[in-house]
Amino acid sequence: MGESSLGSGNRSSTFAPFIPICMRLALSLNVVLLGFASGALGQETTGALPLSMRLGLDPHAVAAVEAAPFDADAAGADDRQRDAMGKVPLYGRFVALEASLGTDGTWLELPGGDRLWRLRITSPGAIAMELFLEEVHLPPGAQLHVYSASGDEVYGGYTAAHVQENGALATDLTRGDACVLEYHEPAAVRGEGALRLRRLAHAYRMADMLSGECEVDVLCPEGDNWVDQRNSVVRIRVVDPSGTGFCTGALVNNTAQDCKPYVLTAHHCIVDSQDSNFATFQFRWNYQRASCDGGTTNGFNMVGCTRRADSNDNGGDSGSDFALLELTSAVPASVGAYYAGWDATGTGSNSGVCIHHPDGDYKKISTYTSNLVSTTWGGPSGSHWRVTWAATVNGHGVTEPGSSGAPLFNASKRIIGTLTGGSSFCDTPTAPDYFGKMSFHFGTANPNPAAEELRNWLSPVFNATTLNGSYNPCATIGIDEVRLPEPEVFPNPFTDRFTVRLPESLQGADRLEVTDATGRLLHAARISSSTCTVEAMAWNEGTYVLSVFQGGVRTGSVRMVR
Repeated sequence: MGESSLGSGNRSSTFAPFIPICMRLALSLNVVLLGFASGALGQETTGALPLSMRLGLDPHAVAAVEAAPFDADAAGADDRQRDAMGKVPLYGRFVALEASLGTDGTWLELPGGDRLWRLRITSPGAIAMELFLEEVHLPPGAQLHVYSASGDEVYGGYTAAHVQENGALATDLTRGDACVLEYHEPAAVRGEGALRLRRLAHAYRMADMLSGECEVDVLCPEGDNWVDQRNSVVRIRVVDPSGTGFCTGALVNNTAQDCKPYVLTAHHCIVDSQDSNFATFQFRWNYQRASCDGGTTNGFNMVGCTRRADSNDNGGDSGSDFALLELTSAVPASVGAYYAGWDATGTGSNSGVCIHHPDGDYKKISTYTSNLVSTTWGGPSGSHWRVTWAATVNGHGVTEPGSSGAPLFNASKRIIGTLTGGSSFCDTPTAPDYFGKMSFHFGTANPNPAAEELRNWLSPVFNATTLNGSYNPCATIGIDEVRLPEPEVFPNPFTDRFTVRLPESLQGADRLEVTDATGRLLHAARISSSTCTVEAMAWNEGTYVLSVFQGGVRTGSVRMVR
């Protein structure tokens, strides 16, 4: 494709269509909806069955409320306009309704003073529904569930741990055009609970669609060498004032090594989202097949984030199209998430992969084996990498709607770009895609405030342009070590060597040791002066601990990164 044809949504009679990822609607609207165990705010739900099911209560003997009609014509017109503007395609549209504990539903008095409240919610014609609750207060011991009208999909119990600071609580997709919301209130907190339901997302297309047949599951052999990077990638349910859509993001490391849950994605994924919408963004970890041959894993949900920075470029029109989100809470260790490394030097690569969730589907992997080309997305020169995907043993991975924001990894397994768009399809798999460069994200050419340059968030110390990934970059060194004075180490992160300088409080130290993350001793030396240099050319990439001793007693310690 000639560079003269580049531009957001531009088409040419000569070249294959050049289409933003968010514009590439799938050709089939076959919908396969699956139930998932849901968790929010990094908390596991209780997993208990709704009390009504345990008691064998009639699921139909409850009051009902119907949402406002879904306007398919208006949604279709807006979809076409969103496509033309390169915005994320929505699978769900908000429709209004009004319900609360105090005015709707059916209350049931239980022995001992407990109470049970149930409400049947319908949105005629919906493929599926997501509930967006407001003003939620769940007192101690209270639980909330949502389940499909048939009872075969159950989510919950939600507790106070799942409610955002602004009182929001959003549920997962339930199949069909009806569901039941259930609230159990113990006698000890009688009358203290509250919730209000003013809208739901009416899913009308693309909800958990199957991606193209050419896509390659990340559990296939093509992903065997990318397990760590796979574990950094997350599916994002984005929310804007109109409804809900899918994007992809990656958990990224930062030079403070403090495990901040930063997720890197594309600006066009959030361009219309307002501050209040971010509380109900959903992040699904480990949503992937159990093997290359099939099987599924449900994954783990977290809900809520804060926008920290973005390129402010309308999705690449005048910049490199990035957004940085910080999750509301830390990613639980049980998720096994990897904090991906990155490379912002602007150096290309002749091989690597993109890991993504096309059409919101299970995690896939696309492979490139040729040199990346520095190009543009219609804005500044050099803002993007152009990539052409290669066929592999199990398919010919491309990208699709839902892949937007996905990371592009180089041969060193660091992120060098985030997906804006392109024209690769299963029927045109060698058409190019375009990724905003990490180096451009870091720089000053995007039309964003200086404080929102990505370097200020991912490289807050050391002013590094590369950083390795880690499963636990903020791992505690040990209580005694945390309290000890720190020797000065520079540069940190280091490459071939580093210099150690002892502050006044450590001038009496007589021995230096360096251990790796497993505690294995890599280097030991006597200290004869307040400054020394350590050669580290043969060391692997990773996290290290440098300790100094005086008379056999450890007196100082500091963590280092190569």
